[in-house]
Amino acid sequence: MSSEIRRRNVNTSGGEHIVPMATYDETHLSAPALLAASPIHAGFAMKLHVPVFYSFLPSPVQWALSSWCPTGWSPQWKRRYLI
Repeated sequence: MSSEIRRRNVNTSGGEHIVPMATYDETHLSAPALLAASPIHAGFAMKLHVPVFYSFLPSPVQWALSSWCPTGWSPQWKRRYLI
């Protein structure tokens, strides 16, 4: 049974690779289906969003952006629901 579950890079005599087929149904990975399964770890988490240019700026410029500029230009914590 274990050979049926995990078969990676199996070479045949002709040198061809056998690609393992997915044995799961992706419709079971929707958010309502996952929540209906009563997951142990589910809830809200905070995710830090940092603009790309922000990390390349010197710290005095980062401080000025966070103090005087619009909030979209500085890092923000956003609430996400994780399953």
